[in-house]
Amino acid sequence: MAIVSLVVANLVPLAAVLSGRWSLFSVMFLYWAENAVIGGYNVFKILLAQGGSKRTPWPARLPLALFFSVHYGIFWFVHGVFVFVLFGGQGMRGFNLWRSVQITPDLWSVLGLLILSHGVSFTNNFIGRREYLRVTPQEQMMQPYTRVVILHVVVLAGGFLVMLLGQPLPALVLLVVLKTGFDLRAHLAEHGRIEQAGPSQSPFGKSQS
Repeated sequence: MAIVSLVVANLVPLAAVLSGRWSLFSVMFLYWAENAVIGGYNVFKILLAQGGSKRTPWPARLPLALFFSVHYGIFWFVHGVFVFVLFGGQGMRGFNLWRSVQITPDLWSVLGLLILSHGVSFTNNFIGRREYLRVTPQEQMMQPYTRVVILHVVVLAGGFLVMLLGQPLPALVLLVVLKTGFDLRAHLAEHGRIEQAGPSQSPFGKSQS
């Protein structure tokens, strides 16, 4: 279910590109906004994570979640500056969040689908499959960085290629397809690593099959 929702959520931007409604900047803006969604869900994951031989008490998880929010927030903001300045078409003057929302048709609908997609994964995997019992708060705090950093490189490199080619439709479609494929691979790798951490432990110390 989580994989299906991930693919569907990524197909909607592809449809927007194919219909000619979205430009390169619209796609880049959406992917930047999605990274905020990833960070938001990770805050909840840090607060819920109970893995490790010595379980971290809830009050001790709060500073970790706070530190992550600030650090990741700065990281996300800097990436946003790159997106707006390089792809917004107006240099630093292009850094206008409200204008970007206005010129991107159906942005809130598509972003809502991505929030739902990550929410399905959070509910089905992290909660439903008890991944929160297999990962420590410290490990979970670092979890999004590898995925997001590589995704930034892929998206920015692809964005530059599309821009250099004059935003031809095939190149723009390829960017969306590559991002979707990377998302799928990263999703499977992340949950595969947690699965290999061993059987989950219930709060009472008994293994859960």
